[in-house]
Amino acid sequence: IFIKKNNMKPNKIKTVKAKKAWLLPPNFKAITIRGVVYCQKQKEVDEINATDEIDGKFKCHETIHVRQAESTHNSWLLYYIKYIWEWILNIPLIFVNVYAPYKFMPMEIEAYLNQDNWDYPNNGATYQWKEFEKLTLRKKREMAKEYYSSKPKPYFTHFLYEKLMRTNG
Repeated sequence: IFIKKNNMKPNKIKTVKAKKAWLLPPNFKAITIRGVVYCQKQKEVDEINATDEIDGKFKCHETIHVRQAESTHNSWLLYYIKYIWEWILNIPLIFVNVYAPYKFMPMEIEAYLNQDNWDYPNNGATYQWKEFEKLTLRKKREMAKEYYSSKPKPYFTHFLYEKLMRTNG
C-alpha cells in the first residue's frame, strides 16, 4: 500500500473513496490510508463510494482523519507517525479494555465527536484533536473504565460529548 507512489496531499482530497481490504484484522471496520478507506465489507465500500457528498457518519469519520492529516503540516507521514505515537502512549489502557487505546486517542476522539456533523470536515484542516492531546492517561483511564463498565453501554459519541464538551453553564 505504501510502496505505490501517490503524491496526493491531504488538502487535495475533497472526498474519500473506498476499496475492499484484503488483509484487514477482523476487529477493524476500516482503515484510512492516504485518503483511501480500506473496508472489511463490500457494503461499506459501496456506502462510501455511493456519492461524493459526506452523507453518513462512517464517511464523515474517515474524512475527518484526512483533515487531521492536513493539520499535521499536510503530511501523511507526519500524521501516521503522530497517530501511532498516540496509540503507543495509550497502551496501558489495554488493561481496561483491548479497544481503549484506540478509542481514547486524540484523533479518534475528534472523529467520534464530530462524525454526526457532516459539514465538519468540509472546512479544511481540523485541529480539535490537539486539545485532546492534553488529556492525561489517568483521565483517559477513568473515562475508559466508566465507558466500558456502563450497562447498557452508551453510544460512544454521546459519552464523549458528556465527558468532554458539555459546559458548566
